[in-house]
Amino acid sequence: MVYENEEAIRASVQHFVQERKYLTNVSPKTLLFYQCSFRAFEGSLRTAEAVKARIVDLRARGLNPISINTYLTCIQAYFTWRGEAVRFPHLKTEQKVLNTFSPEQVGRLVRFKPKGRNLTRAHAVACLLLDTGLRISEALNLAKSDIDLDNLVIRALGKGNKQRLVPFSLELRRRLWLYLKGVNGPLAFPTRSGLKVTVRNFQRDFKLLGEAVHITGIRMSPHTCRHSFACEYLRRGGNLEYLRRILGHSSILTTQKYLRSLGVADLQAAHEGLSPLTAERGRMGEGMR
Repeated sequence: MVYENEEAIRASVQHFVQERKYLTNVSPKTLLFYQCSFRAFEGSLRTAEAVKARIVDLRARGLNPISINTYLTCIQAYFTWRGEAVRFPHLKTEQKVLNTFSPEQVGRLVRFKPKGRNLTRAHAVACLLLDTGLRISEALNLAKSDIDLDNLVIRALGKGNKQRLVPFSLELRRRLWLYLKGVNGPLAFPTRSGLKVTVRNFQRDFKLLGEAVHITGIRMSPHTCRHSFACEYLRRGGNLEYLRRILGHSSILTTQKYLRSLGVADLQAAHEGLSPLTAERGRMGEGMR
């Protein structure tokens, strides 16, 4: 399709966004992401060459490659939608290692005895995230009916409104049962008035929790709990594909980024436990008894 002017481009963009909103039911957060992406590339959407020129311009203005790559995800989807077989390669970015809580820090978090409504709620959510790897938005959206204490699974609503079942431990069941006894209304982690807690307000409470347990030297963030869960899962020899499903990633390539947080010693320990040679040595040892 040939777009003669910017007015036709704007109409096309609006049509694309409306289809995503009404046909694929994207979230309000995704719609805001589309808005930011198209604003960054406004006036440069007629051709692939114009898009590439805008990428150069954005870098010259100091926009970091991660932000540009994020916008390009939207722009790529838009060009594919309008039937143009072009590929916009992502810019190279620095491979950052994800920070995780140390075992000692996790222990302090788990053993902490909170006082007060907000700190008690923050502590319960922290235990949930450390045990399941849920995103904070998924956790705060949970209804009590989403938590199946009998079968040890949580029904989580993830990105793209995709539901998945996430397992949890017997220890978390004990903690959730005790916590939920004092919660009124349908939500699992509500405000005092029974409404959903905003991510911003929860992050405030989470920082206070970090201060209470004296965690320093690492970002006190719900996402750090998710990173810590994923890395500990892999350290203990967990299956990467199972981890992808638990975390709600659409691609295993996304899950593999967590491997960068593991040191050689962690990988060696996991390999030692899973190696067929190790298993055979164990069987030989039993046979000699």
